[in-house]
Amino acid sequence: MAIKLYRGLYIADPWPAAYIEDMDALVFSDLHLGIEGTLEEEGVFLPRGVSRATADIVFSAIEDYKPSTVIFDGDLKHSFGLLKTSEWRELRSFFERLRDDYHVKVYVVRGNHDNYLGVLLDRFGYSFFERLDGEWYTIIHGHEDVDPDELREVVILGHEHPSIVLRDEAGGKYRFKCFLWGDYGEKKFLVLPPVSELSGGSNYASYELMRPMSPILRRFDMGLMRPYAIVVGEAVMELPPLRELGSVMG
Repeated sequence: MAIKLYRGLYIADPWPAAYIEDMDALVFSDLHLGIEGTLEEEGVFLPRGVSRATADIVFSAIEDYKPSTVIFDGDLKHSFGLLKTSEWRELRSFFERLRDDYHVKVYVVRGNHDNYLGVLLDRFGYSFFERLDGEWYTIIHGHEDVDPDELREVVILGHEHPSIVLRDEAGGKYRFKCFLWGDYGEKKFLVLPPVSELSGGSNYASYELMRPMSPILRRFDMGLMRPYAIVVGEAVMELPPLRELGSVMG
């Protein structure tokens, strides 16, 4: 069941996505499709099928929520430069299935990894944006600094790859990807978790010791942000604000 955050904005429990009711849209970020082939060229070898597993998360969420629109909030591909062969193959297959099996509208917001992606998007007639503005929300990837006053009331961003490490009573540690939700002045911000299983990101349980990757988040008191930990396909769990989390978890 979707978790309502504000107005028509929901966490699409149990998937790493937001749901915008006004658009009937799921919003995903940071898929990094084709990562296996890109890293293989650098001498790092990953199991085949990582990108397919990432794509399957998106397809499962679509089958669950049946949206009319899907928005990708940056970093659909992994390399920073021209499309690698592995990226072209994975993205083409991904887009073909979105078109042929699910018949959804697709909007893509540019991320810092998405250089030269427009060539492939054009083949499928998919729209490519630097940012996407609705009546009350703005969707940006988050890799560039933006004056919050230039954004709508609610801001949805990716790029950060947030995660959180929790301890159990026996001292065992477990890392979960997470959403981050909080206020900055009169604005509300939702940071999306990455869809890619290889992009766990920074541990926000230790937020005092880290510097956010997203320049816009460096303006924040991150201790006021509330994490929602996710076990993909199973559950999303609301946690106390980061500032309170240490005392609660012991």
